[in-house]
Amino acid sequence: MDFTNLKTLVVSVECGSFSKAAEILCVTQSAVSRRIKILEDHYGQLLLDRSGLALKPTDAGHLLVEKARQVLKMEQEFLHDLQMLARKRKISFCCTAPFGISYLPDIFTRFMSRNSETSQLSFVFDMPEGALKGLKEKLYDLVLIEFCEDLNLDEFAAYPLPDDEMVFVSRPGFGIEAKVVDVETMLGQRLYCKKSGCCARRFLEKSMQGIGRDAVEFRNTVYFDDIPFIIKAVQAGEGVTFISRSVVAAHLADGSLVSHRVEGFAPARPRRLVMEKNRSLDPTLSDLIEGIFHRFSLTPPQELAPR
Repeated sequence: MDFTNLKTLVVSVECGSFSKAAEILCVTQSAVSRRIKILEDHYGQLLLDRSGLALKPTDAGHLLVEKARQVLKMEQEFLHDLQMLARKRKISFCCTAPFGISYLPDIFTRFMSRNSETSQLSFVFDMPEGALKGLKEKLYDLVLIEFCEDLNLDEFAAYPLPDDEMVFVSRPGFGIEAKVVDVETMLGQRLYCKKSGCCARRFLEKSMQGIGRDAVEFRNTVYFDDIPFIIKAVQAGEGVTFISRSVVAAHLADGSLVSHRVEGFAPARPRRLVMEKNRSLDPTLSDLIEGIFHRFSLTPPQELAPR
């Protein structure tokens, strides 16, 4: 339904004449009459009684005028919300999956509780290389990555956060009792991995190389691109997985999983907050950054204050 016709009906009833409605709406009297006729033809009802000195709504007219007022009010509210949305500061944030799964919900909740009226935050998960590529192409305002290769971050402004600890996990009573084990213990288990080429797999490959071995020695490997499924499989005693401690922190705390470290494996991989060099920070983006550092009980560097 054309909102213009509904508005014309409401104004005509309030004014009591087509001529006065035409003045208010800045159209001709014939345009007003035509719009009312369109409504009457559409609903198959006479909406206005034209027999007296002033226009009077019929019973059907009364009903439509009340509904029209509600519809027009909703349209005004919608237009207002659209204007507010257009004014909102839009922030695009990209992070690697372990950080996103473990920390982003708390950070997002804090940010939106403080900025929901003025800001809009979108986020995606990606591998470190994809995150940095998007930052370079200005798709993202900010990225946060955990990585195992030696990435060159010289062209960016990069800020360290606590490293991401990587551990093997199994079910209590699964048969691996020690906290620190040799690699042969793990090679004898079914290993669940998210997918070939994922960050955890790459870190596993690097760790195996560090002790002079090869990740292909994990011959009983199951790939499944769903972390909750992998965790449930391990909890069911179907095997082990190599994963960020933060992702399974709640399960380690409640005792449904236990962690193990392999002798000689690198214990953790770097975690960095990355953005363009010399980026001017507005208060909204600065608040998101503060929330990230706050999640680790840290204070952001002074240069990350808004300017």
